[in-house]
Amino acid sequence: MIKRLFYFLILFVLISCDTRLTTSEIEEDLGSSLIESISEYYDVSYSDFDLLSFDLVHDEGNKYSGILETEYDEMTQTFSIELLYDGETYLYEWELIDEKWKSF
Repeated sequence: MIKRLFYFLILFVLISCDTRLTTSEIEEDLGSSLIESISEYYDVSYSDFDLLSFDLVHDEGNKYSGILETEYDEMTQTFSIELLYDGETYLYEWELIDEKWKSF
């Protein structure tokens, strides 16, 4: 009986120690890195970009996809995001899919 209780406690501890972030936490953690990557690619200042929204969906396993919306130079940009997250490391690709003049 004690042996079974011990195994149960070990299993419980292992399950509860999952360090993976939730989708919302990934959005919060990764948003600024994406903006930095985009600004470096276009050779513009990171501080000139405003993050309007970043929404991810967990597709399956370690795959996520989403939409990132930014504002730069009075234009709104929409980027498609593809992400792999293994619990520690992000591997992502982004692609500009739309750009519009900001409506007033």
